[in-house]
Amino acid sequence: MTGKCNFSCPYCFGEDVKKPGIDAEVYSKVISFAKHCRTSIGFTGGEPLLHPNFRDLVKAASKSNIPLILRTNGMLLGEYMDVIKSFQWIGISIDGADEKTVKRMRPSTSNFDYQETDKWNTPLENIKLINNQNPETKILLASLVSSFNYKALIRLAEIINSQNLNVSKWKLYQFTRNNFRSMSTSTKYETTTKYFEQVVESIRVSFKGDVIYKSGTGNCLLIDTKGTVRVNETIVGSVFEDFQELENKVRRLTMFKQISLNKVSTYDSE
Repeated sequence: MTGKCNFSCPYCFGEDVKKPGIDAEVYSKVISFAKHCRTSIGFTGGEPLLHPNFRDLVKAASKSNIPLILRTNGMLLGEYMDVIKSFQWIGISIDGADEKTVKRMRPSTSNFDYQETDKWNTPLENIKLINNQNPETKILLASLVSSFNYKALIRLAEIINSQNLNVSKWKLYQFTRNNFRSMSTSTKYETTTKYFEQVVESIRVSFKGDVIYKSGTGNCLLIDTKGTVRVNETIVGSVFEDFQELENKVRRLTMFKQISLNKVSTYDSE
């Protein structure tokens, strides 16, 4: 949706912040391609809620009866409760539950001055709002596991349980080096598979919901703000080409099955 974000997480895999938000022409093609493939659309970024026309874009997709998924840091959800009901799933990323951890992992960008406690408390309050106002919307919590935030994540599980928040799933990610930003911070955030799996089991003990995890290098099919279809940095095609040819290219990808299975396990949908 956009590369802009209210956080400047040094390990982010998102779009370049200098890229403009997706425009109406590209977005129309994305909707049409999703309808052609009979699949869902995931809104991501950056922080998708910072797109200036976010509300209108959600309404446009809703009219097409396409299943919608939102990936957000949760800070701005309270301002958009009128369109939140349009999403089947809302994935909210939180990487800690104490000031020291979130200050290191989630510094704010220059235009946003958040208190450190708000960086994890505000998303939890917004989960509570969604639970109360749109109980059919499923919540996916997403967290990056590193060697210094796993204790804060266990604490986060205890807070979620104590507040009786309805979180359907919690997905834990092992840090991997996929682009220039994650490469430059690898020594701070990289976690061995063995250690990561031990942390996953520790969090399972504390969290009442369903814990899933992504270990090692992962791939995701993305359409960027210009309409380019890619997996990580590998370009597959464009939404401006023939849809059937583009779909065939996607299905021929060696990692297509892996991507599809990951989507099903995460969101219970194809």
